[in-house]
Amino acid sequence: MDAKSQNRNVPYDLLRILAAFSVVMLHSAAQYWYELPIAGMEWKIVNGYDACFRFGVPVFVMLSGAIFLDPARKLDVKRLYRRNILRLVILYLLWSGAYGLLDCYFYGFSNLTGKEILKEMASGRYHLWYLPMLVGIYVLLPVLRSWILHAQKRNVQYFLALFVVLQVLRTTVITFVKNGELLHLLELGEIQMACSYLGYFVLGYYIAHVGIPQKYHKFFYLAVIPGAAANILISNAQSIRDGIPNGVIYDSFGLFTFLIVVAVFLFVTEKAGRHRWGRRSSAAIAEVSQGTLGVYLLHIGVIELLEPLGIHSAMVPVAAGVPLLALLTFVLCGAAAALLRRIPLVGRYIC
Repeated sequence: MDAKSQNRNVPYDLLRILAAFSVVMLHSAAQYWYELPIAGMEWKIVNGYDACFRFGVPVFVMLSGAIFLDPARKLDVKRLYRRNILRLVILYLLWSGAYGLLDCYFYGFSNLTGKEILKEMASGRYHLWYLPMLVGIYVLLPVLRSWILHAQKRNVQYFLALFVVLQVLRTTVITFVKNGELLHLLELGEIQMACSYLGYFVLGYYIAHVGIPQKYHKFFYLAVIPGAAANILISNAQSIRDGIPNGVIYDSFGLFTFLIVVAVFLFVTEKAGRHRWGRRSSAAIAEVSQGTLGVYLLHIGVIELLEPLGIHSAMVPVAAGVPLLALLTFVLCGAAAALLRRIPLVGRYIC
């Protein structure tokens, strides 16, 4: 790979690393999110971390859009199914089974019937939803690429405007609505094609290959701190009001999270894209980046296995405990992923 190609890939690699660490951070912060008293400072701290690190999955999806909708990239449908979709299906089945067995280990295999063990293996784990969601987008790629390659710029902007209004703004407004009739009317405004991660997928393509005018970049950068603060303050207020933890406001499609997502994507692609990366540094970044899917798949299990050993987010004051747990988990998962994906023939189907 020449220096120019390396420099072009580094921003995407850095975004993958940042997105993966974001996911590990939010799940480290969420470890005792339900158990801690919401009036206490510890809960406010972990909730603050959780509210600020919600950009991981949207950034992952935007990266996929930037790569797979790249007009310079050729799409071979057979290769798409054999290489990309088949891999995701195998990964889902493999890790669903693995997490089911981990649950059985915690429950005690002797306490379960064979049917119950199979049920646990089929149930998987909550974070694995990402894989079938991505499969759902990938099967649409032949249609999406045909549209993107022939669509006028204003048509793509129209779709993104629908995504912002019908998904992002509607999701945010619903957070504050208690009136049943009004909530019903807002829920009627859901249009599946515009109200899904497909919006982030197309947005990733748009930012990477069409671009947002430079004069608007500062708006997103300046919105990060107020957006994070709004996520934290509103979540705290709604949790106290409800008497239970409430993080709906910082959903992946919440307005303030959306602003953070766009700012992160813009900042890294803009700043890292301009920097002249050396061969060694770009190779090191690429190596870490290649393990990020493994980090995503493994991190929940690692966090759960570390807890009985006394390694958890509350092992020291949570302000330090959450990032320490996240960093340790990220390193352990990254190292494991580096080993697993190097297994001949089957490595890429493991992580």
